[in-house]
Amino acid sequence: MKHYVDHKVVVITGGSSGFGLEAAHLLLEMGAKVVITGRNQEKLAGALASLKSPAHVLAVKADVTVAADWKRLVDATVSKFGTLDILVNNAGAGIKIAPVEAMDDAAIRQVLDTNLTGVIIGCREAIRAMKPHKKGLIVNVTSACAYRSWASWAIYTAAKSGLVGFTKCLCKEMLEWGGRASLFIPGAARTGFCDAAHLDTSWQAGYPDGADFARSLVHMIDVPDNCVVEELSIWGSAQVRDMLNPY
Repeated sequence: MKHYVDHKVVVITGGSSGFGLEAAHLLLEMGAKVVITGRNQEKLAGALASLKSPAHVLAVKADVTVAADWKRLVDATVSKFGTLDILVNNAGAGIKIAPVEAMDDAAIRQVLDTNLTGVIIGCREAIRAMKPHKKGLIVNVTSACAYRSWASWAIYTAAKSGLVGFTKCLCKEMLEWGGRASLFIPGAARTGFCDAAHLDTSWQAGYPDGADFARSLVHMIDVPDNCVVEELSIWGSAQVRDMLNPY
């Protein structure tokens, strides 16, 4: 079966674990060249060692909230592989999940910078590399929180909802010169997200893991250049059964 990502250069932020690392494995198997990023050098090195085809992989330590890191990432990608075809903005974090009155200024800014502002900056830098070639795909990983409501998730939801609107407008802009933008919308999965946000994980027993959801992420990337997936939502069936509400 033909893979449209064959020989394409894919940058995956947050590529040292979870959806990002699992997607990197799959994309390499499909013939893509992959760049992964992360903030933790040791974790990033471990992820790099786990990936096959070392000639087709690059790992770059970068913080998505820092514009200079984005510029360095794009430059490193183009320097090694000659171009940048696809950006997957997978990096994200809950940081702190709490009622609004319990969120201090620093926590609010960090949630918004990590999950929205940093993505916008990354899209800007990627487009500057893609646009001269009149093609390119950006996939922004948002969250089921963008469309559903849970108490204590208001700040994170604001960022992820903003990312939905941003990506839809961005797609219209990119289509003017041959580019595309899509949304990947995952429900809860066992990826380490809750651990990093210091949340209880006992309720996630039996939930999908990063590999279970990564296949869907890769499928929406592996489409012809004249097609665009507007958005793809995927849930663990247990979450649909037990947690979804109409609000």
